Amino acid sequence: MQTKRSAFTLIELLVVLAIIGILIALLLPGVQAIREAARLTQCRNHLRQIALASQNYESVFRTLPGYSGERPPFFVDFQGDSWEQPDLAGGNWMTQVMLYMEQADLAPPLAEFGADPTITPNDRVIQHVRAPVATFHCPTRRDPNPYPLVEPFSGRYGSRGGRTDYAICGGSAEEDPHDDRLIHIKDEGAWQLGKRTPFARIFDGLSHTYLVGEKAMDSLKYETGDDFGDRSPIAGHTGSRATTHSYVRYAARQPFQDEPRSCLSCHDFGSAHFAGWNVAFVDGAVRLMTFTQDLKLHHASGSIDGREIIDYDH
Repeated sequence: MQTKRSAFTLIELLVVLAIIGILIALLLPGVQAIREAARLTQCRNHLRQIALASQNYESVFRTLPGYSGERPPFFVDFQGDSWEQPDLAGGNWMTQVMLYMEQADLAPPLAEFGADPTITPNDRVIQHVRAPVATFHCPTRRDPNPYPLVEPFSGRYGSRGGRTDYAICGGSAEEDPHDDRLIHIKDEGAWQLGKRTPFARIFDGLSHTYLVGEKAMDSLKYETGDDFGDRSPIAGHTGSRATTHSYVRYAARQPFQDEPRSCLSCHDFGSAHFAGWNVAFVDGAVRLMTFTQDLKLHHASGSIDGREIIDYDH
């Protein structure tokens, strides 16, 4: 007697594969959305840690972390005021808050060599410069790795260095009508050129003033090291006017999602997220702001003394 064997026909197999492909196509966007939501939350937690560390710094030194001797950045007009570089000790705002972010061993050498361009870094400092700090990175944009350095930073620190995806707010500003590369400061922010900001100086209120937010970048240059707004390592370099473009941003133009070949991102806030950009306020609250937020609200939030108090619920 012959036994009858059952099996899939070629058509049935193709139908099954097509159904599996459709299910995967339907599920993949949902999985990606869940992953992005998790990264967005992690990014928000990083900013919350930075804000809490900044408050701890203020509790000790009675001022927010900030200026450490940086020169006036390129393409930023500080109301035409005469400016002389004062003698403030310590590194930039990042190395200042690192003392309160479980990075106490890493911060002091970075602060010393970043703030004093006359000191030649040794091998130990160069290794510290290469050490990435995960809290300063947005997981949607890139991993916390050392990325290539270009001049003048490569000549001082070597080939690679840790970076930041977050920038302190330097105030509200407006774009020059004749040159979109130039911005004019209207009101000072949490970071001020030549001085640091105590809580008593924030007349708009701690809950209405930006402290640190996500910075805009060229989406093609996350890992190349030559984005003009991302060239400086965390250590900084007060000997170069290009330094603060990597970790100071201004409430000038509308924040935007990272885009390719963006040559103006060195002034602006923004992010790699689709939903918006995260920002920590001076009181420690972290909010997700949309890319379509009111520009007047954006300017008001960037300043410390514009006397604007705006309700975020309306």
